[in-house]
Amino acid sequence: MIAALAEAALRSFSLGGVVWIGLILFRVRNPHVHMTAWVVVLLASLAMPFVMHWPTLTIDRMPLSVPVPDEAWPADFAMPERPQPFLPIAPAAAIAPMVTRGVSIDWWMVATTVYACVAGLLLLRLAIGLCLTWRLARAAKPVKSREMIDADVRVSRDVGGPVTFGSTILVPPQFFGWDAKKRLAVLAHEGAHVANRDFYVLLLASLNRAVFWFSPFSWWQLTRLAELAEIISDARAIEMIDDRLSYAEILLDVAASVKPRPMELAMAQASTVRARVERIIAAAAMPAAVGWRKRLWIAAAIVPVVIVSAGMIAYRTPDPVPAGADLGDVPAEHYHPFANFYAMGPASVFAVFREGDEIYGQLTGQRRLRLTVANDGTASYAASFGEISFPIDAERRSSELMLHMNGRDVRAVRVAETPAPATDPVSLDQYVGWYKIAPNRVLTVRRDGDRLQLQETGRGRAPVLAEGTDAFSVHGDHLLIFLRDEAASVSRVLVQNVTSGARLAQRIDAATAQAIEADFARRLAEVPDRFREQVPAAGSKAVILAGIEDLRRGTPNYDRMSAPLAANIHRRVDELRATFVALGAVESIFFRGVGPGGYDIYGAKFENGTAEFRVLLEPDGKAGDVTFRPDGNDELGGIVSCSQEASVRGRADTSPIRIMLYNETDSDIQVFNLDANGQHKAQSVVRSDMTWAALTTVNSPWVIADKSGKCMEILVPGRQTRFHNVEASNVAARPGRAARRAVPIANGEAMLRQYIEGIGKGQPDYDHMTTEVANITRHQLSFDQAILVRLGALRAVSFRGVTALDSDIYFAQFANGSAEWRIGVRNGTITKIALGPNY
Repeated sequence: MIAALAEAALRSFSLGGVVWIGLILFRVRNPHVHMTAWVVVLLASLAMPFVMHWPTLTIDRMPLSVPVPDEAWPADFAMPERPQPFLPIAPAAAIAPMVTRGVSIDWWMVATTVYACVAGLLLLRLAIGLCLTWRLARAAKPVKSREMIDADVRVSRDVGGPVTFGSTILVPPQFFGWDAKKRLAVLAHEGAHVANRDFYVLLLASLNRAVFWFSPFSWWQLTRLAELAEIISDARAIEMIDDRLSYAEILLDVAASVKPRPMELAMAQASTVRARVERIIAAAAMPAAVGWRKRLWIAAAIVPVVIVSAGMIAYRTPDPVPAGADLGDVPAEHYHPFANFYAMGPASVFAVFREGDEIYGQLTGQRRLRLTVANDGTASYAASFGEISFPIDAERRSSELMLHMNGRDVRAVRVAETPAPATDPVSLDQYVGWYKIAPNRVLTVRRDGDRLQLQETGRGRAPVLAEGTDAFSVHGDHLLIFLRDEAASVSRVLVQNVTSGARLAQRIDAATAQAIEADFARRLAEVPDRFREQVPAAGSKAVILAGIEDLRRGTPNYDRMSAPLAANIHRRVDELRATFVALGAVESIFFRGVGPGGYDIYGAKFENGTAEFRVLLEPDGKAGDVTFRPDGNDELGGIVSCSQEASVRGRADTSPIRIMLYNETDSDIQVFNLDANGQHKAQSVVRSDMTWAALTTVNSPWVIADKSGKCMEILVPGRQTRFHNVEASNVAARPGRAARRAVPIANGEAMLRQYIEGIGKGQPDYDHMTTEVANITRHQLSFDQAILVRLGALRAVSFRGVTALDSDIYFAQFANGSAEWRIGVRNGTITKIALGPNY
């Protein structure tokens, strides 16, 4: 807010400077012209925070040559069906005292508080003055006389001289003892104020000063407008009595007695009367009146300057035609790596790649990493939720692998491998059809002559290149392998994406595919307006409350859920029941907003903690999808020095909480949970620029170590540590938690603007994102693009603060609405991104 107001004040100052210079250059001396010009500037100043950036001049630049966008390929985005064990509550034990934190000053918050206090005091003073003067005017007695002008004149014992309040002229009791000339001059002067509506002009100027009190221009505006109002009223009074010197004497006489209230427009104020008298005596002639037609021409002359001062220049690069976008040009590059693919669930796949002497692994939704092979022949893959290990020899000689994950063995069956080149032609018609790659997305395979084309829901078509029996590739680095059932019919397809791994998609019939496509189209049409309006869907709150009670009893009502959600809840019902029992009874639930995917976001207060729910309703009122995040209780948590590890223990019967770490060091880190006996449990490896999350309990400590296992710091979960950024520089500088930044990242706003522009065009710059951010962007691209189309052109971006994960919070103003964005940037790469309400 401070940044936006400061920008508006600067633009208003620039506008005022141009008008002031124009009046001087054209040698304008008529106060009526000056008054009209400065009233237009005042109105523009008050409107500036709302209209700035609205007039936008778009300049086209020459387009750059770009490669074929990755969006042409069906993007994988769903996370694998990985176990996330609910950690049992540790036996009773004492938690070590928290290390005292350093004092962190949020200067943006300080500036906002100071601004709000001063503005509030000025507005309060203005309101009190209005109220008191209104009561004074209401209590005054109307005056009826033939001498009175056509105005509401009242006599009041509480004023020392003639003053104007709104359209009411207040005079003191001495008014009836003045001579006729003095009475006529006073009434003419005050009547001119009423006729010109000076009271209301100066009221707006006072409001402008209260809002922009930090700008000297707002104070000058009020003074200048008051001065012009008096000059014009003085001219009217002199015209009525036709005697300059007598009017100057009357002005001096009135100035000696008047003591105006804050919201009274007095005839003569001691601070200005000397200059007014000198001007009256020196004037050769009275200023000519200005009619309404001339006033309109003056305003029309200033409007272009207002538009320029409020506008901005935007550069637009015309959408280039990607090379190779013609579907007739089939990519010539083949898929090179040899890979074996092992199914770990209905959709999740673990892939093992061999490139020369190097061996790599990749799990659905995660990055491809080099496998670590120990002396005993055990290969290890560092997944985000824990290490996966298996005998490397078994990968060569067996049709299945026994993967060891988080203390349990998971059988993974080999479903495909990189095929040898095909020798005999095959019918392409057997592959044509629809494949469900996600609950709300379909991969459509079509035939185009002697080749196939692919199209994912919400994306464009892409041609493929035959690689071997039942295998095809796109761009040489994305693989498609059709899998057959016992009857040798194509029943599934394995989709390998170089960024997010492989995924299995079941073949479906036309009716099912059309239903999924229709549901996606419905959501795509509804989400932009729902996101812009931020109004909850009818019944979403009731669905959450009913679901909570069902899970507390351990008897979820699957009939009120979509099939994918019901399957997910069924797999985790024991874990979820334990979590909701630990949270206790619901005390309150409240709406927070609508997310970019159309999910209603609710916060909930339980007996033993808080949580966030995101729910997506289907047209029939069923819960299509629900996400749940326990946020702990009121305990703050903290960061403990490694030297205190021996004394740090968990505590029993505490609230569930989901913690999230982001590794911003340049190397891998390890995360261990400390049990009641001080033993390291639940090891996980977190790669650089990756996020790791775990469901745990408040005050259940976690050791964060470097890749060698050396402790860096100990995180005790709580309200202030549920989001934690691991930075090597800050770790070395603590104990205690690092002070949060108070200023934005140097190039954060520029990167955000580029990101928004790329999303709006449907061509994000994935080269300047981490793998994690690229996956999120692909996942949300269709919905985010639709939202930006609905919001319209970007007008302004203002910095609002910094999150616990060290992301900058920006408020983006568009032509048809606004949105909150959170972005993290490091070394020119976007490391974190989020659109919409986040808590």
